[in-house]
Amino acid sequence: MKNNKLLTLAIACLVTVGLTGCNETSTSVVSDPTATSSLPEWVDYTSQISLDHDYKDHDFYADGIGKMTLKTPIDGDTAHFYPVVTATSSDVVKSRFYGIDTPESTGQVQEWGKAASNFTKEKLETAAQYGTIVVSSPFSEYKKPETDATGTRYLSLIWINLDTKDADYTDLTLLNLAIVQDGFSYVKGVGEIPNYANTFYSAETQAKAYELHLFSKDPDPLFNYGDYVDTSLLDIKKEIEKEIDDPDYKNAYDNVKVRIQGTVAGYSNNILYLESYFSTENGGRNGGEYAGINIFCGMNSIPSKFQAVNTYIEVCGLALDNKTFGFQISDATFKRFSTDPNDATVLIAPEDNTDEFQLHTFEKTAKELDDSKYECLNCSVEVTDEVVVDSYYINDDGEITIGLKDCDFGVYIPFLFYGNSEKPNDVWNDESDFMGKSFKLSGIYTYHIQTSGKIVYQVTLRDTNDFVTSNV
Repeated sequence: MKNNKLLTLAIACLVTVGLTGCNETSTSVVSDPTATSSLPEWVDYTSQISLDHDYKDHDFYADGIGKMTLKTPIDGDTAHFYPVVTATSSDVVKSRFYGIDTPESTGQVQEWGKAASNFTKEKLETAAQYGTIVVSSPFSEYKKPETDATGTRYLSLIWINLDTKDADYTDLTLLNLAIVQDGFSYVKGVGEIPNYANTFYSAETQAKAYELHLFSKDPDPLFNYGDYVDTSLLDIKKEIEKEIDDPDYKNAYDNVKVRIQGTVAGYSNNILYLESYFSTENGGRNGGEYAGINIFCGMNSIPSKFQAVNTYIEVCGLALDNKTFGFQISDATFKRFSTDPNDATVLIAPEDNTDEFQLHTFEKTAKELDDSKYECLNCSVEVTDEVVVDSYYINDDGEITIGLKDCDFGVYIPFLFYGNSEKPNDVWNDESDFMGKSFKLSGIYTYHIQTSGKIVYQVTLRDTNDFVTSNV
């Protein structure tokens, strides 16, 4: 049975079927005449359905369908796009793929999550470069799209053609279905697409029969099944330095489950920052040094006891490279009460942390911070001279990055949003709020990787007390 299955999968790599193809993270199969009768004949369900209304010249925000360019693939069932035709809004379309639910690969990491993410990313990037991407609502009519429970992501069907630009709408294939067909997702809630529902379930049944990926009896080769490795923030910092200095360097801790300890330096935008001091006896260089890390906690807020600055905690998580926020830890669990030794634990409460593990804040002039590079990385800092705002950048989510006069580093403000009426108390409505004004600055000294690959440094604010103007 297993030999026949492997032979079937090998033959598939020689044949292009619909959306799918053979690569390190996905497998596509076709019928093998030598297969036993116990294995059903392979059916390419992605070829059985097509988009039933045209996308050309339609505005997604008005009509629920439109051609897109790819901004960022997020994970197996989420991606961000730019609308090509729009008269109503040029905002990024944050799509949550309708009808599927792939394993997690970001804040939480599950088996086959990374493989599913890689599969989706490969298809989208190929279509973006050589073919066509269309996003539609799960409706067979033109109407305003609907968001999911978060209110920020649009429930979407993702239609692609891998090799034809501006392909006819009848020549597009449904990526949502391809993800199910390749065994990267169960079917989940397809009530809004009754014409496609049976096809989705048939594709899922077939993926189970062929034991593909999520339904396999074999382990996921991209998932770390090992136990947590006790390590230090300093050991991880040394690897991060090598990676920043040499983009081709492979961080030794990438995809490693680690157990670390550190003092909370801040919590902002679902990211927890830890730092710790290392004497010369404990491996610290230059007579002793500090090391820090950022921990992505997922989209839900963690208990307040872990957020409190100066709390000394232990955390278990998966160390991973992030193409935007650099090297970080994710997949950690923060429970209010737990007896699991792998859940985050408070070792010293903030009011009791008065000795060797007490939080240290670097005090530096702006020039000294520019020159520090690794010394303060992911650690708490306070700029001792005032800084002057001379530029700003607003990303597609409305988040603001500030440029400073005569400074190489910038300021990232994750809790202010430009013109967001849903956050009336957290809105920057006018550039006069910042431009040309002087500020006292503190926060976490971090780095950010631009889409070009360039690394830029910035101070990430924890709250409004980190950025206070002296101009009245």
